[in-house]
Amino acid sequence: MLTLHITAHALHKEGTESRHCEDAYAYDAAKGLAAIADGASDAFEAGAWARLLVTTFIHNPPADDPAALADWVAGPARAWNASLRWEEMAWYADQKAREVGGLATLLGFHLEKDAPLPGMWHALAVGDACLLHLRNRAVLTRFPIDDASAFDATPTLLSTHARHNETLQDGEDIQVMYGSCRAGDIFLMATDALAEWLYTIPHLHDANSDLPDWHTLTTLLEEDFEAVIDQLRTHHALRNDDVTLLVLRVLETDEAPA
Repeated sequence: MLTLHITAHALHKEGTESRHCEDAYAYDAAKGLAAIADGASDAFEAGAWARLLVTTFIHNPPADDPAALADWVAGPARAWNASLRWEEMAWYADQKAREVGGLATLLGFHLEKDAPLPGMWHALAVGDACLLHLRNRAVLTRFPIDDASAFDATPTLLSTHARHNETLQDGEDIQVMYGSCRAGDIFLMATDALAEWLYTIPHLHDANSDLPDWHTLTTLLEEDFEAVIDQLRTHHALRNDDVTLLVLRVLETDEAPA
């Protein structure tokens, strides 16, 4: 049987404090579940909304059916509304909470433990947080975006307000992918700024390159995440944004760390 070993890494936007980070992540390796979300900076309490989305995904994941997500998101939306101190808000904050609400992208992953074949997985995405499936020195899958040129400033977002989620009903804004993995594979889950950089590293797309491969890069990111991000920002290779990375290593159950 296959299992996951997961490490999580996050860094707030340069010039802000960690408490202002609007990215969020959660995981449960034993259940094969992981999720990341990126709160929209122009929304209201977007960080809190992102945290509710990922924790709800872990504790009560939605069905892998796009049509079911609109119903599922109503649960964390109610929790978000209940968490606000409406009576203490200034009028302009109250107005923004009611008119804009919380907005965030979401990427969820599930390694299915009860699947008919070992290693079956599926992922669900709304927006531009991305999943990369690595094997040896090659990228097998990029999801939900195929190419760096597809990143833009207006990704699809999940809202705390049902009226803003109406397009979810037809499933067009929800992406679902299915696949299979084996021991030794790695999955990277990254919010948009880091994902865009990962998509634009040409030599890592070449399985025959003599330059550092994906496993080397993954290890470097795990061991010294903040230093790598700081260097990328200094050289303007990475947009100054909150960044989150989950590294999911697929192991045989008897290989998993105690």
